[in-house]
Amino acid sequence: MNGLPKFCFLELHYGVRIAHRLFTGAVERQLPFSFTVLTVYLSSMRISETILVIPPNDPEAVQILLIAESLGLKVIRSRQPHGATLEKEPAVLDAVYKSGCKNIVIVEIPGPNEEARLKKAGFGVYIIDHHRYTGLDRAQNLKTGRLLPASLIQFLRLFKVSKKQLQKLGFNPRMVRAIAWMDQGFVWELRNRGYDWGEIQDVLNHQKSLMELVRQDTRSGKRDQAADAAWKGRVKWGRFFVVSTDQDVEIRSKISLLSAFAYKKRVPCIILENGREFMYVQESRYAVALYERFGGFTYGMDRNWGYSNRHESTKINLEDVKAFLEVERKKRLK
Repeated sequence: MNGLPKFCFLELHYGVRIAHRLFTGAVERQLPFSFTVLTVYLSSMRISETILVIPPNDPEAVQILLIAESLGLKVIRSRQPHGATLEKEPAVLDAVYKSGCKNIVIVEIPGPNEEARLKKAGFGVYIIDHHRYTGLDRAQNLKTGRLLPASLIQFLRLFKVSKKQLQKLGFNPRMVRAIAWMDQGFVWELRNRGYDWGEIQDVLNHQKSLMELVRQDTRSGKRDQAADAAWKGRVKWGRFFVVSTDQDVEIRSKISLLSAFAYKKRVPCIILENGREFMYVQESRYAVALYERFGGFTYGMDRNWGYSNRHESTKINLEDVKAFLEVERKKRLK
């Protein structure tokens, strides 16, 4: 059974129609539209009947991919970067329909309409996610309101993969969980769990090695140069640093590390990637308010917010964000 247990808790983000007979032989039933926790029977055929769809576009996703393949799961890799949606995956969905599998686990590729079609076609559909997107909240347990853990942690729980099983599969359990916690709460989550700065550097090196498994990074030098220049030219605005680049490269991740290692504490930043048409507000208490006002997405335990003018229908700019933050700041002073 590749380490799978007889029973497993499935955390579903919203009510779905589960073909319960796939697991127990019972009749199909409709679940209420709410966060639900089920105990389901996992037969010895569970692995062969399940397919994972995942975009290996960051270290956490690559780590999930490697563990899934070691478990013997069928895997379909999405080639989409961050911002992936099921609607953009006609070839992947076609492969799912032809796979012969009964169950599909979808990691961080939202698409309620396509998910509904898959369920209607008879698939058991399981969503692993912990982000908010425009018009779609998958960051929290809708019953308790608590934030969901990292997708990697959800994956390990879903397939009941223990530390001992990780070791048997050839993985370092502490490093695996470090990858999850880094995705969930950045270096601060690792610090909270006892990792020193030297160990955090080891985690960063492992993240880099994971990404090298799935793609050749030919632009890292350009990104690093742009990030270094942007950080050097940062401008103070209230409690925030405003950091910007006009180059068409991603600098957010490097800016996050530069600020963390420079100050050894959370540093509120507004990051503008003008060439890519992305903006972010990081390490603030306003992330959810920004999401509720403008849409976009949240990450890092709801302390961070991002927005893509390239992908969103409504275009916003730095002044819009500053004006909103100032209003929120004054409201919270009352």
